[in-house]
Amino acid sequence: MKKVEKSFISGALILSLGGLFAKILGALYRIPLTNIIGSYGMGLYQLVFPPYILFLTIAQAGIPTALSKLIAENNQLGNYERGRKIFRYAFVALTVLGLVSVALMASLAHVIARSQGNEATAQAFLIVAPALLFVPVTNALKAYFQGNMNMAPSGITTVIEQIVKLAVGLTCAIKFMPDVNKAVMGAVFAITVSEFGSMVIMSVVYLVHAKRNKFGKIRVTHQDRQSITPAVFALAVPVALGGFVMQMSQVIDSVMVVNLLTVPNATQMYGLWTGPVNSMLGLPIALSGGVAVSALPSITKTYCAGDKERLNTAYNTAMKLTLVIAIPCALGMIALSRPILQLLYGRLPADEITVASMLLSLSGLSIVFLAFMQTAVSVCQAVGKPYASVVIVAFAIVVKALVNLFTLPNPQINIYGAAISETLCYLFATVCVTIYLRKKVGLKLDLAQSLIKPLAAGCLMTLCITVAVLFANNVFGGTLGTLILIALSGVIYISAVFVLKVFDKSELKMLPMAQK
Repeated sequence: MKKVEKSFISGALILSLGGLFAKILGALYRIPLTNIIGSYGMGLYQLVFPPYILFLTIAQAGIPTALSKLIAENNQLGNYERGRKIFRYAFVALTVLGLVSVALMASLAHVIARSQGNEATAQAFLIVAPALLFVPVTNALKAYFQGNMNMAPSGITTVIEQIVKLAVGLTCAIKFMPDVNKAVMGAVFAITVSEFGSMVIMSVVYLVHAKRNKFGKIRVTHQDRQSITPAVFALAVPVALGGFVMQMSQVIDSVMVVNLLTVPNATQMYGLWTGPVNSMLGLPIALSGGVAVSALPSITKTYCAGDKERLNTAYNTAMKLTLVIAIPCALGMIALSRPILQLLYGRLPADEITVASMLLSLSGLSIVFLAFMQTAVSVCQAVGKPYASVVIVAFAIVVKALVNLFTLPNPQINIYGAAISETLCYLFATVCVTIYLRKKVGLKLDLAQSLIKPLAAGCLMTLCITVAVLFANNVFGGTLGTLILIALSGVIYISAVFVLKVFDKSELKMLPMAQK
């Protein structure tokens, strides 16, 4: 069990750092892209993602998550050959689903574009459609390695994928400007190219792994399919429903924001919300997302072992890691919203920077709630309660839609309604899932260690930021000053985490290279 716990911490660290680096590259990509194509161009670009991710959720049908969990379970029982059979079955199923999704998106491209109120995106849906095959195949390969507690291939491939997208996307955007529509299509084309590259890399990694371990030809018989199918889809269906419901949050914004706003520049406002602001919110979510992915196979193994005490410890470790990452990011985004956006998106007009900074401040706390939900969803799946998170998130999305309905048409609230609804949506979901896991599963969150201590460290960091901005703005006001203040904030937070003993010695020893 100690080995499992250490693998979880190491895996979470690898995926978190890989995810963070990939998100940093993604942000570095969006910064010049926004400066090149402007807020209207980013509005068009961002309109593509909610339907694309929704189709991607359908294309994957929750199978990669189920695959990771089932491989971990069979490895715990010593059934390694069955784990490889489940992988082959899932790989074929995802290939078929991917092909169907490509055809479906291509045929509905114009219908989707009209429903969003901007037909200029129809061509973008045709360009990005092939990625609906590449991503599921790639994720099947990633899930195989994750189920075997090997997170390195996933982390490295994610970073390479972002590098390819950055290089191709910026090249196309620069080439096609000042034609904004063509520049946006070039940026969308970069998504398809990067996902194809990711699939090729993961395929090579798997083939080398299979050759090194001398895997024989895996044959899935009719009898195997009869036993594998219900096992896979019993897990995959709730995961797919959960992903579908989660993505509906973004789809709701893509439809409601542009159509409900009473201002003439609705697409530009949507571009600010989903471009600069969401790219900032996405950085910490990607970092904490590594905890969620690594927690699934780790907690599954602990759950299968039947040790309730260790299960509760694993749950608190996962939540603590999540909150230690998310809390300082959220508070830092709130306190430094304008300096950060001014630093990164300096070519945007001053009034747009003002709007974006207010949006980031209003939605900053949603980082904590969404990060918590990511890990909680993985915990629900690991302990055999996958439908609970689906129902909870579905109700949370209803909350979001209702808040949007009342706030977006109000000219005094305007686009800020999207940020308010985002925060309330995930706050509602976080409270509900915490209560559910305690009442129905018996998992009790250690509030002192997992929440209060990281929050205290975050508040100390925020206090230092506030004092620095108020009394030494001439020092920390410029570009270099902002970077120095961010670095100092990180040092203050990490120091406070150690002083408050958020992690005990046994947890620290599980970190890679801890002994050295």
